[in-house]
Amino acid sequence: MANQADTGQADHEYNMSALMEACDEEEIEAMMEETPKARHEHTPMPSPNPKKVRIQEKVKSKQADEITNEVIFDAIQTLIKRFDEQDQRLKIIEKRMEENAHAVKENKEDIGRMKEEIMDLRKENVALKQQCLEQARYKRRWDLRLIGLPEKEKEDTREVVIGILTRVIPMSVEKLRGSVDTVHRLGKRNDAATNKLPRPVIIQFAMRTVRDEVWKKSREARVCKEMNIQFKEDFSKEDREARAKLWPKVQEARKNGKRAFLKEGFALIDGLRVDP
Repeated sequence: MANQADTGQADHEYNMSALMEACDEEEIEAMMEETPKARHEHTPMPSPNPKKVRIQEKVKSKQADEITNEVIFDAIQTLIKRFDEQDQRLKIIEKRMEENAHAVKENKEDIGRMKEEIMDLRKENVALKQQCLEQARYKRRWDLRLIGLPEKEKEDTREVVIGILTRVIPMSVEKLRGSVDTVHRLGKRNDAATNKLPRPVIIQFAMRTVRDEVWKKSREARVCKEMNIQFKEDFSKEDREARAKLWPKVQEARKNGKRAFLKEGFALIDGLRVDP
C-alpha cells in the first residue's frame, strides 16, 4: 500500500512537473482558477476578503462622492446663474424706480405749479366775470322793460312805445325819437293757444336822463294804469336770480321795521350788505 501511495504521489509530482514544463505559470494559474473545485453541499462558502471588500466600498464611496460633488457643483452653478439674472433684473428695477421717482418729483412740481396757475386763473376768472357783469349792469342802466303791452301782427313796436312815452313824460315825439335808440320784443312769438301773455319789450335809450325820467314818472302815469302796463328796470340773469332769493329777506326785514332795499346782485338791510 505504501508503495502504491508513493507511486501515486510520484505520478502526481511527475504530472505537475510535466505540466509546468509545458505551460507558463500564468496559464497554470488561469487554469486553476477556471477549474471548479468540488464542494460538498454542507461545505460553507468562504468569507470574502475583508481587504477587498474595503477597497470596493472605498471605490463605491469615492464614486458616490464624485457624483454628489458633481451634482452639488451643477446646482451651485445654476444658483449662481440665477442670482446673476436676478441681480440684472434688480438693477433694471432699481433704474426704473429711480426714473419713476424722478418723474414723480417732476410731476409733483408740475402739479404744484399748475395748482398755483389754476388758483390765479380762478381769481382772474372771478375778476373778469365780475367785470363783465358790471359792464352789463352799466349798459342796462340805459334800458327799461315794458311788461303787459298787447302784441299785434305786423306792429311797429317802436312807434307804439314812443306814443306811450309821450304820455309818461312831457316831451315831444321828435325829441323822444331822438332819445330812444332801439325797441324790440324779447324772445320768440308766443303761441296764442298756449300762452296768452305778450312778450316783454326792451327799450334802449340814447340818453340816460330820459330813461331815468321815464322810470321815475311811470309809477304814477295814467297811461300805465289804463293800459295795464308796467315799466321795470332791466337786470341781468344773475341779478334777477339774486333778487328772487333776496326779496323774501327784504320783505321780512321791512315787516320788522328795518330799512331794506334791493340792489344789483345784493340787498341792503339797515346799512348792511346781504348777498344771496
